[in-house]
Amino acid sequence: MIILEAFLIGFYVLLLVFLFRLIIKTDLYIELFIIGFLKHFFSYYAGFQSYYCKIYKNNNYEVKSSNIIIESLLEGLAFIYFGYLLKLILNPNNYSFAFILGFIIHIISEFYGIHKLFLIYNCHLRLNN
Repeated sequence: MIILEAFLIGFYVLLLVFLFRLIIKTDLYIELFIIGFLKHFFSYYAGFQSYYCKIYKNNNYEVKSSNIIIESLLEGLAFIYFGYLLKLILNPNNYSFAFILGFIIHIISEFYGIHKLFLIYNCHLRLNN
């Protein structure tokens, strides 16, 4: 399941980079920060993160985060850091760079328990109205 999620995240990051580069040409590190920020921010509002809560907890959970901006800023910084390291072995102008970066960040987040922390702090029982 983790590998499938990482592939989906890789394609999501690839799509964001493709769309971003159609609109704006900028420095690599600014691009990495913005893509990381937008990835997290859009995932929250598109409901991807609530889906994550439903898979790993149950259907009665959804995401509620009052720290979405801070979390998105941190993800932007993670993209800069890991993008810098990946740039040492891959050409960042190639679109495969974006896919691999998204894939690797997802795997690393899973391995180091960042996703577990996300589930603990952001997945809350849905209130019935």
